[in-house]
Amino acid sequence: MPITITLDDKLAAGLECSAKRQHLTVEQFALNVLSEAAEDPDELSLEELVKKIQAMPPNPASIRHATGDLAAALRAIPEDPNFDEEAWNRDWAAIEAEMKAVTRANDIAEGRE
Repeated sequence: MPITITLDDKLAAGLECSAKRQHLTVEQFALNVLSEAAEDPDELSLEELVKKIQAMPPNPASIRHATGDLAAALRAIPEDPNFDEEAWNRDWAAIEAEMKAVTRANDIAEGRE
């Protein structure tokens, strides 16, 4: 069934941009979007789901009230005589360098760089 929809210029330009990114015609892209939307009209978008969760009241069963002083408990933990701060800092620096390298490689692979 043919349907004609009139769009404002800004929305039409956005559709064209999105279609080009996916190597589709505007018509194909619009059909995909409309098909996905028609599949489950009750399905929430991620943003709508997050808003719904944020609006929910806290579950009293999930709340545990403090039973002591965290700072005092942390001060009471004995020091580890085998802890080597320099080695830990070297290891942590290596982990951070690897995470940055992976992020950069992902950015390049996904065209963000």
